[in-house]
Amino acid sequence: MPFERPSLEKITNRINADLEARLKVSQLRRSDAKVYAQVLAGISHGLHGFIEYIAKQLFFDSAEGEFLDHWGSIFGIYRKSASKATGEVAFVFTGKDAVEIPIGSILQSETGQQYQTTSPAVGSIVHVEALVAGTAGNLSSGEQLSLISTILGVQSTVASNGIGGGAEKENDDLLRTRLLARVRERPHAGTKADYEAWALEVPGVTRAWVYPLEGGDGNVVVRFVCDGLTNIIPDAQIIEKVQNHLDEERPVTARVKVYAPSTQKINFTISNLEPENETVKARIREALISLFKQESAPGKRLYLSHIRAAISGAAGEVDHTLVSPDADIVPKTGVLPMVGDITWR
Repeated sequence: MPFERPSLEKITNRINADLEARLKVSQLRRSDAKVYAQVLAGISHGLHGFIEYIAKQLFFDSAEGEFLDHWGSIFGIYRKSASKATGEVAFVFTGKDAVEIPIGSILQSETGQQYQTTSPAVGSIVHVEALVAGTAGNLSSGEQLSLISTILGVQSTVASNGIGGGAEKENDDLLRTRLLARVRERPHAGTKADYEAWALEVPGVTRAWVYPLEGGDGNVVVRFVCDGLTNIIPDAQIIEKVQNHLDEERPVTARVKVYAPSTQKINFTISNLEPENETVKARIREALISLFKQESAPGKRLYLSHIRAAISGAAGEVDHTLVSPDADIVPKTGVLPMVGDITWR
C-alpha cells in the first residue's frame, strides 16, 4: 500500500484522542495538554511531509532534483547544462583598411545581453559568444549590437549574422523522460533509439526523429526541434552541435546527416462550438498544440480521429463540428506539421 501523508487535522485529532484516553478526561480545551498536542501535531505533520518526499526519491520516475541526477548517473544519463549562444557579427570599418578586433571585445544587444568576440576577424566577420548561458542570448540575423568600448576605425554598432544555440538547464521532466527512455531502450550500438538518445543529449534539443537509410544504404538522417525556444526550428549553430555529437557517438560505418525539419502550418475551421467562448477556444488550441507535440513527426501521418478526440477532450467543450481538415494529415518527407490558424464559425 502506498504511503499516504495524513493531514494536520487528522494528526491533531489523533493526538487529542490519545491524550484524552490516557489522561481520562473528556476534553482538553482548558488544559495545557491542548497546546502541547498542537505543537506535537505540527512536528509530526512536518516529519510525515519529509517521509513523503523521501518516498518519492526511491523511484526514478518520481525522483526530483539531485536525487533524479543520482538516478540518472547510474544509467549514464546526466542533466544537460545551460549552453551559451554563439554566432557571428559583421563589423563595419570607417576607413579603407580593416582594423584588428581584439579577442574578448564586449558587445551588447538592445535587450542588455552581452557577448564577447572569441576569434580574430576574417574580413569583417567575427565569432562571438554570449557571456551568460541560456536562451536569452539567441539573436536573429540583422539584430543590432553595440561595442561597449570604442575601437578606433570601427563603427560602434554591428549587425548580428545570427546568434543561436543558447539553451536553458534541463528541467526534471525532460531529464526524467530521457532516463525512462534509456531504461526501456537499452543501447544497441546504433539503433534508432540510440540516435534519438544521442541527439537528446545536446542542450536545447527536446524532440528528435531518426530515419535510417534515407538517401541510401549506410545513411542515417536525424531531424530535431528545440521546444524551449520561441522558434522551435533549430538554427545552424545548434545543428552543428548535434552533428558533431552524433559524429562522436555513431558507429564508424554509419553516415549521419542532421537537418532541421521543414514545417507545414495546418489551419483549422471549427463550427457549431458549444459553449462558444474565449476560454473554451483557448483550451482547444492548447489541446491541439499538445497533440501535435506528442504525435506529429516529420513525414508521419497524423490521424484525423486523433484531432477530433483532442478537440472533444478540451476542458469545457460540449460539442463542435470540425470542418477542416477533413482527412488525415500526411506530410512529405522531412516536413513537420504544426498548428496554424483556427477559424471559428
